[in-house]
Amino acid sequence: MPPSERRNHYRVLHVQPEAPAEVIKAAYRALMSTLRAHPDLGGNPEVAARLNAAYQVLSDPEARARYDRSLRRTPRGKAGEAAATVVPHPAAWRADKRCPFCQMPFAAEPAQGLRCTRCDSPLGPAPSAERAGGELVGRRRGERFARQIDVVLRLPGQTNEQTVRLRDVSLTGLSLLHPQPLPAGSSLRVIAPQFDTVATVVDSRPSGKQHSVHARLLTLQLLKSGRGVYVDVRA
Repeated sequence: MPPSERRNHYRVLHVQPEAPAEVIKAAYRALMSTLRAHPDLGGNPEVAARLNAAYQVLSDPEARARYDRSLRRTPRGKAGEAAATVVPHPAAWRADKRCPFCQMPFAAEPAQGLRCTRCDSPLGPAPSAERAGGELVGRRRGERFARQIDVVLRLPGQTNEQTVRLRDVSLTGLSLLHPQPLPAGSSLRVIAPQFDTVATVVDSRPSGKQHSVHARLLTLQLLKSGRGVYVDVRA
């Protein structure tokens, strides 16, 4: 990486600073291959060079440890702040064929109707940002549907379910109210009468006595019992 390149390696690969090696590898593969960042697939050589440089550091345990120490010495508000706000790349779980909720490997291609054999989470990919009108992280351009209803929330590693209030939902994201802030990049599963989805947290901010959590959909299964959630005139 050129001396002037000061981009945070974790941000370049769209992973959390605490991401395990297999997640970093999956994100790198997804960006280079699935999202066609590799120059042989039509990608920008400079972008590919940044991806390669970031992966070279983060895939080497000793180099990564040195890099992490350098981040801790970085003043808050610069690279250290960037590292704290990245979220996993939405295609990483598909490239690595691991459930985005519990990380259980699966063999089949992700498709509607496919579910994780461990946690029963849906493994049908949510509509892409391009199909939903070019939505951006934290700024959804696709139409939002206000759904002021109670839904079931499950968090990884927790056996208990929570009932929380859904605020709105679109083809690629949702927002809900939660008693506590949820860290950016963490996974959650939301089960509503109309849909079942695994999402990744993009932002969590105070909203009265609760926190407004905004998340990007990773998987989505529409339930036959539900009505009036989405209408896709382009189908």
